[in-house]
Amino acid sequence: MTEAGYTLTVTPGDVDDAPAVVAVTGEIDITNASDFAGSVEEIPSTRPTILDFSDVRYLDSAGFAALSDILAARKAAIVIPVSSPVRRAAALMSLPHHATVDAARDALA
Repeated sequence: MTEAGYTLTVTPGDVDDAPAVVAVTGEIDITNASDFAGSVEEIPSTRPTILDFSDVRYLDSAGFAALSDILAARKAAIVIPVSSPVRRAAALMSLPHHATVDAARDALA
């Protein structure tokens, strides 16, 4: 069994009150969920954050728990596109999410 890996790419908002977009790539599971949550916590939370899961291939229950904790701790929105392999699980878990970054940006406005 190999350890799951992920990367975060942060794009700051283009104006002072615009949310930062954090593109997440890879897999988040029990082996790295707490590291993932810690990495997100390190991003300044002075403005809202959009977590873009468009390129996340796998998310287990530990990953969903980390997302729940993140949503409780900061103003954030999650993007999970219709084509994502984790979208159905997110819907079953009642995780609030949006299909696009623009929809998430509108929800945070």
